Amino acid sequence: MPYTLLLLALLLPEVWVYAAARGRCYRRIDTVPPCDDALVLGTAKYTRTGSHNVYYQYRIAAALDLWRQGKVCRFIVSGNGLTDEISETVAMQADLVAAGVPESVIWQDEAGMRTLDSVYRYAATFSHARRLCVVSQPFHNRRALALARRCGIDAVAYDAQAVGWRGGWRIQVRERAARLRLLWDMLRGTAPQHSTAALPLRQCPTRPSKAA
Repeated sequence: MPYTLLLLALLLPEVWVYAAARGRCYRRIDTVPPCDDALVLGTAKYTRTGSHNVYYQYRIAAALDLWRQGKVCRFIVSGNGLTDEISETVAMQADLVAAGVPESVIWQDEAGMRTLDSVYRYAATFSHARRLCVVSQPFHNRRALALARRCGIDAVAYDAQAVGWRGGWRIQVRERAARLRLLWDMLRGTAPQHSTAALPLRQCPTRPSKAA
């Protein structure tokens, strides 16, 4: 019996995430439906060794694909902009602007500490009548779509280029734990770490990140 319960605990979040994201993730830019907003989920621009983070690079490239193909009208860059020495949201906005995205269409969510925070804070700020396109790697997008569905957001996802198992196996192992935590958060009704009243999403002047 304990092994059966353990197996169910491991499988349930996987099934739930798969069901929530089924038919809503796109890998080809020409198949992505037009959306109002793009929520670009944050990660550090650089690794701990100082090298460029390919997860970050691929997400920015995917966001630029959406803009250049006229698929979205506005960007919300969401990540850790509060405690990191190099703000994720500052870096994302700077790189998008440098590539031709107008500063006027970019909002920063500096308190997107977790995927849950990013999605819930977006839902609390913008109308649910808007269609959202989430931008991240495939595994991450699926979890974000499960959260968006929980919030009643009409959301799809555009998959940034995946990182191979050799380069990203630790991330994949961590993702299994993240999906278990997601189920626990849903059962507990976990709220974002920071409310939008205390730390609202906002438009900011573009400035270079410290290590740019």
